[in-house]
Parts: sequence; C-alpha cells; structure tokens
Amino acid sequence: MQYLFGTLIGIKMANHVYNYITVSGTNAVVDQFAEIGQNFTVQREIKDWEGNPMQIKEFKAIEELDFMPEYDEEDSYNWYCSNVGAKWCHIEEWEGDYMNLCSAWSACTEFTESLTMHLAKTDPNVQVRHQYEDEFRNFIGVAVFEGVDAADILFEEVDDGDLTHLFKEQHPEFDLDVEDWTDEVYEAYDDFIYNWFENQTV
Repeated sequence: MQYLFGTLIGIKMANHVYNYITVSGTNAVVDQFAEIGQNFTVQREIKDWEGNPMQIKEFKAIEELDFMPEYDEEDSYNWYCSNVGAKWCHIEEWEGDYMNLCSAWSACTEFTESLTMHLAKTDPNVQVRHQYEDEFRNFIGVAVFEGVDAADILFEEVDDGDLTHLFKEQHPEFDLDVEDWTDEVYEAYDDFIYNWFENQTV
C-alpha cells in the first residue's frame, strides 16, 4: 500500500454532504425534538494544545437513537445506506428546532423520514425541512417531510450544471469560463445559492 500525505493512494475519499434540518409544528413537538438532542450527548476528555485535559461534548452515533431501526453491526454499510441514506453520517449540531449533520456522498433523507414519523406521534402535522449541499456543490437540494407517513410534500434538487446555467442567467456580467473565479464571483454565487434555498417553499 502507498500513502501520500496520509491518504491511501487508490482510495477515493467521500465528498461530504452538509445536511440542515429544521422542525416546525406545535410547541410540544419542537420541545420534544430539542430534548432528544439535549439527551443524546456524551462527554469526552481530550488534551488542549498545551497538553492539559479538557472536556468536550459529542453526539452519540445515529444508530443509537430510539426511533431508528435495529442496527446491524455486521453490515453497517448497508444498514446506513438503507436507513440513513448515506454510508456514514454523524451529528454535528442539535439545538432547539435545528440540527445539522455531515454525511458521505448523499443526503441523509432516510434518516429525516424516520425522524418525521417519530415526531408525528406528538404532532400529526409536523413538518421537517431538510436542506443539503455537497461540499463542492455538485448538487444541492431541499426536501420537506410531513406527518405520520413522512410524505415528501416538497422535493427539489439541482446539480452543478443546472446551477451554473441558472447563475449565468442571473449574472451575465460574469465570465464563468475562466479557470479562477474572482472573490466577487464567489460572493455572488454564495448569495445565489442562499436565495435558491430561500425560494424553495411549500
């Protein structure tokens, strides 16, 4: 085996997909969601840069959530793909009505469906909005799930080709065929992505 800068040559590293989930519904269901997050952490001791011990808070693994199907440790890859939507996924933030997760290659929409069905036991009309984007923006998307069946009442996804086309239509003043984009183009593209998400409504 050969390694280059700590990476095994020939092994393709997964693109990260950033998932942003927001819960809307009664106060009871939002409080329930927040409480699940508050109770789903563990404390771990690490060393700071001077070697002193310090405590950090981490979230447990998704398979430990009570509402997820029984975990198959011997076939973790397929379990995650089938029940989470990606070959791995971990929780990075969970507070109030919001959580974000990082997954490999694809969005964790199967997880969001299970979450919605669980919360619907408290509020049958709960809506769970799931925005996601590939780290290199090869694709971005929005899904909104509702109620006991986790019906997807909204699903929109666009790939990088469509995004570039839409961006060119809105910003003909920029030459996107050059190899290096200017800071101005990047800022305009970030605003364009933000506005695309904002415009995806039920």
